[in-house]
Amino acid sequence: MDLHPTEDQRMLQDAARRYLAERHPLAAARAAAARPLQARLAQWREIAGQGWPALLVPASQDGLGLGMREAWIVAEAAGRHLLSLPLAANMAVLPTLCAAGAAGPVAQWTAAMMAGDTYFADAAPRPDGSAFVEGAGEGVRALALHRTGAAALRIELHAPVAGEAGLDPTMPVARVREPVVLESADLSVAPETWTRLRARLLLLRSAELLGAASAALDAAAAYARERRQFDRAIGANQAIKHRLADDWMALDDARLAGVAAAAAHDAGAASAERDGLFAPLLAVEAGRRAAQNAVQVHGALGITWECDAHLYLKRVLRLAAALRAQASCADLLERIWEAGEDRP
Repeated sequence: MDLHPTEDQRMLQDAARRYLAERHPLAAARAAAARPLQARLAQWREIAGQGWPALLVPASQDGLGLGMREAWIVAEAAGRHLLSLPLAANMAVLPTLCAAGAAGPVAQWTAAMMAGDTYFADAAPRPDGSAFVEGAGEGVRALALHRTGAAALRIELHAPVAGEAGLDPTMPVARVREPVVLESADLSVAPETWTRLRARLLLLRSAELLGAASAALDAAAAYARERRQFDRAIGANQAIKHRLADDWMALDDARLAGVAAAAAHDAGAASAERDGLFAPLLAVEAGRRAAQNAVQVHGALGITWECDAHLYLKRVLRLAAALRAQASCADLLERIWEAGEDRP
């Protein structure tokens, strides 16, 4: 399996990073909870104009018809620039909605998303009937998906709720005790639809986490080259440069595991489900350590509001919590072991 990026993938990465650097600077991420709806919708229209939400939708359904490797690139860039819109969740769910059919409310939701007229917050149902909403805000409706059978899904459209700056101030969230369901639809889908949907979301969240952690590492390395003590840069000290090198290697390992899982997902390989378990396992461990070390390298400056390192750390911690809510480290290791081909 060739994991080297193609020329088109490198161009996509350059375009994504350039657009987000220009149109979603860290100042926008810092003010995410206070951004008005019109500003968020305007940015979503620009993103939809790039084709990113429909990146995984087949060309026959007016999407870009690309694969998870390209989606990984965009999600990682979104994490690197702390995008305050739930792009990963919308990218993951849109292929499922498009495959559900061209009639009823689902068709209206997909058409609005792809046209850039609206986006949906991600409502993650909890066992007690409540929901945790990522990307919440005034005027932003949320989508919640439930598996009701081996080949059946129920999609609910929830009423908008006000977002707040939780652990991660760059992404407005909300906890809704009793969600108000505006519309719902029951869908008959292929048996593997739910598994592939969850795999897409798991991989894209892992990519977003690695993007934020990589940005934190870059900021720490830049600071270590500039900050001087005893007439030399602190990055010359082995205690710092070895730690940063270890973090780079761990993040690169996690990224390679994620790209390999994305390629297996695109190819429909038999090992795709197992390969997809390595990415969140490695991303959470490497990402948390790199972001925490970035704060440490900045010293006292790292815990101030003016320093960007803590913003990356909080994005990493929120995504790590979301990934661990789906599967704990012990659960991932057990599933990897159970799926091992050479296990007696």
